[in-house]
Amino acid sequence: MRGGRAYARLLLGSRHLYAGVAPAECSRVETREAFLSKPVVNLDLDYPTAGPVRAVTDEERVSYERDGAAILKGILPLDWIEFMRRAVDRMMQRSDPSSQNYADEGSPRFFAQAFPWLFDDAFKAWALCSPLKEVARQVLTDAKSINFFYDQIFTKEPGAAKATPWHQDFPFLPIEGDQILRIWVPLDRVTADSGAVQYLRGSHKWGVVYHPVGFKPTPQITDAYKESPYVDQPDFEADYEKYEWLIGEAEPGDALLHHPKTVHGSRGNVTTGFRRAIASIYTGDRVVWNPHAANMFNNKSLTGHVRMPDLQAGRSIDCDLFPRVWP
Repeated sequence: MRGGRAYARLLLGSRHLYAGVAPAECSRVETREAFLSKPVVNLDLDYPTAGPVRAVTDEERVSYERDGAAILKGILPLDWIEFMRRAVDRMMQRSDPSSQNYADEGSPRFFAQAFPWLFDDAFKAWALCSPLKEVARQVLTDAKSINFFYDQIFTKEPGAAKATPWHQDFPFLPIEGDQILRIWVPLDRVTADSGAVQYLRGSHKWGVVYHPVGFKPTPQITDAYKESPYVDQPDFEADYEKYEWLIGEAEPGDALLHHPKTVHGSRGNVTTGFRRAIASIYTGDRVVWNPHAANMFNNKSLTGHVRMPDLQAGRSIDCDLFPRVWP
């Protein structure tokens, strides 16, 4: 126990990658530097052991299925939130060359980092051993197994006025299937003024996938998506008032769920506080590999530090980079 809180020891090296470790074996997780532009941190780490504060309710599952998004209030232990605040601050201070700043030059940062679990051991604990995998299991109720697929930091510093453009996650992903769940966890109080994520209710059921949208209009980003097999996106900003939006105002300890085909985005942060968050994707056993021409691995500014796995299209995504976390 530390300060009255339960912690476990995570022993992590820098040469091997987690591959199929069962949940009960989360005290031993390792990573491989071959995926990265530089070796990952090598340290012994104490991390919280608490599971979800409560179960996902039937009402929350219905809301998620109906709207393509849902806010789970007070489901995550604050020990984990405090632990991950420190981890995000560490990554922001590090500002690895593989990170992104989507803000305009000279403005407060809109910081992002893809696959932080390959850099920092705290993110490995969060991805593989935290309550998130149990939340995913309770939402993806028909899944026979759960894989961890992806994580990303999104931080808007105080005064970071840059908006997150309206988009779907699905066209960025080299996978196919309905058992894909994104869990967005705020580490600070989030309001509409600080950049709460806004979800277009029901848009996941429209039966359409839009071209990937670059978060910054630079050739390195926009060119990565020009071969997209999907369709042009409407001007959701111009027609904003025509739609019904779920405004994801939330507190630390909450978790926001959304379907990968749900249209979403956010305003800038016009407050004096930070808006730090971690987004994680978990998948079920029916999700298969689909390396289409405009997937996220083509955007080298986002994923150039990670090697795309050599998987067979239409087959399982089980591999070192997308480890199974349940059962």
